[in-house]
Amino acid sequence: MSSNHFSYSTRFMLFLALPLMGACSFAGQIAKDSVEGATSYYGREYFTLVATVPAKFGFTSKAQYSPKAGESCQTYSPGLGGSVTRQQQRSHTTVAKDVEQTVSTDIPLEFHIADCSMELSRVIYEVNATYGPDAWDHGLDVAGGLSVRSSTVNTDPKKESTVIEQKGLCSWLFQISKSKVKLGEIEKILSCNALDDNWSAPSKKYERRKPGMTIDRNQLANKTVKIEFHLSNEERPAVGDTWQKVPEGWKPCLGNGPSDPYGFCRGDTRNFRTFKMNKRECTIYPNCVEQGVVHD
Repeated sequence: MSSNHFSYSTRFMLFLALPLMGACSFAGQIAKDSVEGATSYYGREYFTLVATVPAKFGFTSKAQYSPKAGESCQTYSPGLGGSVTRQQQRSHTTVAKDVEQTVSTDIPLEFHIADCSMELSRVIYEVNATYGPDAWDHGLDVAGGLSVRSSTVNTDPKKESTVIEQKGLCSWLFQISKSKVKLGEIEKILSCNALDDNWSAPSKKYERRKPGMTIDRNQLANKTVKIEFHLSNEERPAVGDTWQKVPEGWKPCLGNGPSDPYGFCRGDTRNFRTFKMNKRECTIYPNCVEQGVVHD
């Protein structure tokens, strides 16, 4: 057998073997992941998150875990073709109902998988709600949460309060849509801010923040964190100086003309544009038309 033929045959066999080697490697990774998944578990220490949301509101908590200090927690990613640092997220979702809801979930402080120990680093609050009958009449806000840090002060957890209370006020912010689906119609954005113990929010916009706090990890075990959201009775424009407040509601400013996509008032309190709401041509929000004005 000639050397040229042997070389060609060898190359051909290697060409056939490469996909099999890759498949074996991928299958091996799946088997490894299956074993690790079977041996993964959450720690025994936890805190309880209790959330109260208004009618037509849903709530999701996302507990995120990161490697403990000094641990690399590397794992192979077939998609990236290399090692990545492990991350873990545990989510709990409550769908919206027509009544107010209070839901409770236990959130562990640690997660373990294979030779990797991870600890709770963050809990994200998400609220979602609907404001109309159409599928796109929907809003979602990342409404704060907990930032969990390593203990900075040696305190006795038993001397701390067993219940941590937080308050949030959610509001609908309205604007005239620029999207193709709702062009020229009213659309709303959901926005939630933290309140103090008296259910009051800072009057200055730059002082407002999302509900939540930063807390030492050793202060969370066996505690209850309560977050209660209310819905504001007052709606306001999503962008300042684009609507003029009048006794009957809000009127959108004309700006530089009907084609102006922004429509800033700039002190002009006489010229306004129209908009659509529930398939009607409107001049004022939320009642569509001023009293005594008849539209055909």
